[in-house]
Amino acid sequence: MNVTLLITAIAVGAVIPIQGALNAKLGLAMIHPMQATLVSYIGGTIACIAALLFVQASLPDWKRITDTDWYLYCGGFLGVIFVSGMLYLMPKVGIANMLAAAIVGQLVMSLILDHFGFFGSLVIAVTPSRVIGVLLLLLGLYFIQRQ
Repeated sequence: MNVTLLITAIAVGAVIPIQGALNAKLGLAMIHPMQATLVSYIGGTIACIAALLFVQASLPDWKRITDTDWYLYCGGFLGVIFVSGMLYLMPKVGIANMLAAAIVGQLVMSLILDHFGFFGSLVIAVTPSRVIGVLLLLLGLYFIQRQ
């Protein structure tokens, strides 16, 4: 595996607790957590449009949008669940606890997706060493959440 790509992935991952903390604070400032989710997504939409302009890419054409399988648009729906869940739970359980638990959930689902090659992903079989890796992360969650 390319070390530069792994370091980049770690840096991208480092943004998640900052985003979560900001969204949690935004959630406390709003009347309802879903309002904060909406405001966060509006900000994300503006940032995405700016990024498209920066890289000189256009918006996708309508035919490409309508010809795409419907289930591929569920990522946005799942993103709303993730963001609203994070901003609701972070103030109650803490940033590290929330993210450690989320990472365990992400890795369990990732093993399943990899194993079966869902959504055209690279097929990587579940092996004992991969399961042990997830179990060690679960053990890490136990130690992170201890007071």
